[in-house]
Amino acid sequence: MACPHEKRFRALVNMTPAQIVRWSKDPRAKCYSKPATRRRLKRLAELKRKPGSQWTAKDCALAARAVSFNARMSGGARRDGCTPGYAISLRNWGRAQCPVPKSCRPSKVARGR
Repeated sequence: MACPHEKRFRALVNMTPAQIVRWSKDPRAKCYSKPATRRRLKRLAELKRKPGSQWTAKDCALAARAVSFNARMSGGARRDGCTPGYAISLRNWGRAQCPVPKSCRPSKVARGR
C-alpha cells in the first residue's frame, strides 16, 4: 500500500528507532503527555524500521497522526520557543527539535486529570 504520508513522516519523525525506544524508557517522557501517547512510541519505532511498501492502512493512519501532530507542534515551538512542554511532547511523537529539560514533573494531563 502506498501511503501519501510516508515522505513527511520520515522527515518529521527525525529520531532513529533506537532513539525512540531509548526515549520511551526515559522518566521525562511521562511529562506533558498521556500514557496512550507514550505507548505509541514503540509503534513509531517499528514504523521507522519498516519499508513504506510494507505499510498497512493502520501504519498509514499512525503516520498521518504523527505528521499532523509534529507539524502543528513544531510550528508552535518555533513561534513560542522551545518550552519543556514542546520539547517533551515532540519527542513523544518521535521528533527531536528542542532540548529536553534535565527534569520535570508530570503535568495534570499526563496524570489523567
